[in-house]
Amino acid sequence: MIVAFDGICLGDGPATGVARCFLDGLAAYCEHSKSQPNATQCLLLLPNGAPDPGLPGVRVVPAPRGALRRQFTLPRLLRTLGVDLLHSSVASIPAFAPCPSIATLHDLPWLHPELGERGEPFLLARRVARAATIVMPSAQTEADARRWLGTRCPPVLRVPHGTTLGPAPTAEATHARRGPLLVLGDDRPRKNRERLHAAHALARQTAPDLPPLRFVGPPHDYVDEATKRTLLQQCRALVHVSLFEGFGLPVLEGLAHGAPVLCADLPPHREIAGPNARFVDPRDVGAIAAGLVAIHHDQDLRWRHAAAGHERARTFSCTAVAQAWHALHRSLSR
Repeated sequence: MIVAFDGICLGDGPATGVARCFLDGLAAYCEHSKSQPNATQCLLLLPNGAPDPGLPGVRVVPAPRGALRRQFTLPRLLRTLGVDLLHSSVASIPAFAPCPSIATLHDLPWLHPELGERGEPFLLARRVARAATIVMPSAQTEADARRWLGTRCPPVLRVPHGTTLGPAPTAEATHARRGPLLVLGDDRPRKNRERLHAAHALARQTAPDLPPLRFVGPPHDYVDEATKRTLLQQCRALVHVSLFEGFGLPVLEGLAHGAPVLCADLPPHREIAGPNARFVDPRDVGAIAAGLVAIHHDQDLRWRHAAAGHERARTFSCTAVAQAWHALHRSLSR
């Protein structure tokens, strides 16, 4: 079986967030495939000009950019390559692909008008409805997709993102964390930076020793993966008080590296962290401020969440993602 993975998410600069999850999942998929009978041949359709990630066992094929160009040229490319299955890292798939297609739907912010984010729901819905299966990371996104597509919704498969597990935390190491309050993510309004700044200033009125905020993410605060892991292992806590998420990868990354986590009380965050985070109302500046003070001063709370959160993060592995993808591909090939 020849599976083409559409790497269009890799065409917009360094691989962060879901792009990094996609690459990690693909690497684990190729490794898992080696142990299976009739090993799958993996192709990566890489946007022209994007750097080759150099994944073992993956054949890289240059692919077009541009929404309209992709609709016309990807089907021809898939036929030429003899592809049996297309697995896209995003929701947009060719309307007339010559093989079954899997779309990945990360979130649907346009269904939440309070966020002020626009999309192309009409054209995108027509393409997604043609998918053999939609892969999505959370119950929140699945519910939104079913509401959006209605009776046109294809079969869905929920596959949470995976991440790399850092060293297991110890009580001493957790208490000794002296880094900043780390905030991962871009600067879109949904990330709620304005309220977080206000909450931090308010919290410092009662906790003058509160560490500073450190924002890391595109477009201006990019760091490489090694630096990000170091920050996750040294930060006082991981803070993620966004107004909306389809998943909430920073929360998982914080847990996986033993960081105490303060996050918005959103359903995807509850799915990831369970009881192992301090949850706050992201629209309440006072509640965020109280959470910042608590996660800074309460050492027992920080240690309990760090230890139990790290164990919970074990279930969100790249191997689990690879196994779910492999089972889906085999079922569709039959």
